[in-house]
Amino acid sequence: MLSCFVMITLVLSAMIGISAFVNPFLQERQSWQKTVINQEFAEYLLLHAGSPTNWGSDADASLTSFGLAEQSVATPFELDIDKVTRLNEDNAYNVSFWDVFTAFGAQDKPFRIKIEPVFNVTLNLTSQVDEGDQTVYYFDVYTKKSNFPIAASLSCYTVLGDYVVENSSSTPSSGVGSLKVTLPDSLNGTALLIVIAKIEPRTMSYATYSFKHNSAVDPYPQGTFVKLSPLNFTLKAELLYPDETSLSAKVFTYNYRFNLTKTSSETSIEYYDIPRLLDPSPMIIVMTGLNQSTSFAEWVAYPQIPLDFGSDFMGEHDLADSYSFSFLVTINSAVYECEVTLGGT
Repeated sequence: MLSCFVMITLVLSAMIGISAFVNPFLQERQSWQKTVINQEFAEYLLLHAGSPTNWGSDADASLTSFGLAEQSVATPFELDIDKVTRLNEDNAYNVSFWDVFTAFGAQDKPFRIKIEPVFNVTLNLTSQVDEGDQTVYYFDVYTKKSNFPIAASLSCYTVLGDYVVENSSSTPSSGVGSLKVTLPDSLNGTALLIVIAKIEPRTMSYATYSFKHNSAVDPYPQGTFVKLSPLNFTLKAELLYPDETSLSAKVFTYNYRFNLTKTSSETSIEYYDIPRLLDPSPMIIVMTGLNQSTSFAEWVAYPQIPLDFGSDFMGEHDLADSYSFSFLVTINSAVYECEVTLGGT
């Protein structure tokens, strides 16, 4: 009996030792399996077109399955410009998170989708000089990736009413460049500077800067006078004040700029065609006009990026218990950075 007791004690001790040794490996394997499963969920969101496959361009379609890929995908992670745009809450055709979450079909998987340019562009007005019948404005331009400076080529447009000034510039490896804009004093009102930056043929970013020219009135916040909503290459412009008059609508890309053609109008709403440009660049759409004596310059990007859509991971779903995955995605031939975060349950 004593021998049996000793043998049993030795066996139990060995089992406890093995369990203590193996358990970390089992936990690591389970963690790895959860990571793989969540990555597959994240990739599904970006590789699947959803149902109906044209739910992005058809605002009346009932979303039954969620996915952001184009209907006919030429390459992986090629996202539909309208599906991405409809996730932006500022768009009149936006789809709610509840509808998307229900269509995703994984009730225990809260998620968040962030899409933004691969690098950042920042503008700063440093000075202005009156030169007779014109004013010259000087800007600093900063281009950075994760707070590290990078060199970029710049296409620059300044819009004031129906007047457009076009410039080109660049930032060196220090990531700091300069820009000079000259506007005639025969014009006055809100001017909008647009800078579209390129570091690779399809890797773009942009920034805008509103400033007053020959006027005592500061620029109003974006969306004060007109709500701009692009979808299916049509711009919906909702005039928020009945006495404002639309002057013009334009679209700007890295290589091109065009006037938009008004196709129809309703009470306080105008519709414009957006050209299907092959330029691998974000499209910046600008509408200028007058509200009584106050000029304005409203703008919207198409696709409507930066985008932050989905769960805030507060309360029950803690961000610490989640999985995040980063991807490079293509939208309208331009490359963006996409981060998908999923709850870890």
